[in-house]
Amino acid sequence: MPERPDLEYVVPILDRELRGLAVTSVRVPRPVVLRIAIRGKPEELLVGKKFEGALRRAAFVLFALGEVEIAIAPMLAGRFSLCAPTERVPADLAVALGLSDGRELRYRDDVQMGKVWILAPGDHERVPGLAKIGVDVLDRRKFTKAALRSLAKTRRDQIKVFLLDKSALDSMGNAYADEVLWHAQIHPKTMVRNLSDEALDRLHASIVEVLRHARDEIARRKPALDVKVRDFLFVRGRHGKPCPRCGDKIRSAGVHGHDADFCPTCQPDRRRSPLVDWRKTKGG
Repeated sequence: MPERPDLEYVVPILDRELRGLAVTSVRVPRPVVLRIAIRGKPEELLVGKKFEGALRRAAFVLFALGEVEIAIAPMLAGRFSLCAPTERVPADLAVALGLSDGRELRYRDDVQMGKVWILAPGDHERVPGLAKIGVDVLDRRKFTKAALRSLAKTRRDQIKVFLLDKSALDSMGNAYADEVLWHAQIHPKTMVRNLSDEALDRLHASIVEVLRHARDEIARRKPALDVKVRDFLFVRGRHGKPCPRCGDKIRSAGVHGHDADFCPTCQPDRRRSPLVDWRKTKGG
């Protein structure tokens, strides 16, 4: 999915390019992604409305259009493009909005996991995951070592699950959670309650460093809106390849419905499990 570093690059461009433009047409080739939380059809609600701005809220992109708001959660494969309507229509096109300058804003999603919500402005309670957003991890004043320790005390889950919880932390997805944990040398299945204060402080520093570096690197490269830059990551998507730190092979594991890439040497699993004498269980 586009994660925070991606969206921090994409959203300002969308804000600059769309502000003041009116919607002239609406196409929804993949209706499964559309959710309407206000009375009316998409064309009735959007055509003629002007974009007043775009902003990021956790993993959502919000577009203000007067008395209507669009909230898009790109999820796993969603991406945006701005192009001429005559440009080839991609097979993954989900929603297209014609613009008064002759271009189209396209939302593309080849797995159709993302969602496009049309709602009344600020009616975020209607959208799962949008109403409650956690502490901004790049806000120096709010995201302190003490703040992370305090949050950790309330958790009874594994560390990767905690990092992915947008209601606690704003915000990471699978890729950057893996990068943060590799950087902090913490196994993704470690229980949060088992982390020492020293480990939590190391995690805090890693969250800030990894996300800031990714944000700056993407901005430096200036990719096209629909291009996701991930080739600078150390562990995500590198299963079976050598760890850049120690040379061991990167492995993958499931963590409560999510996948995680990690180094078994740099991030040892310190959980203790009882030994079982299998001969006795079989009556041997």
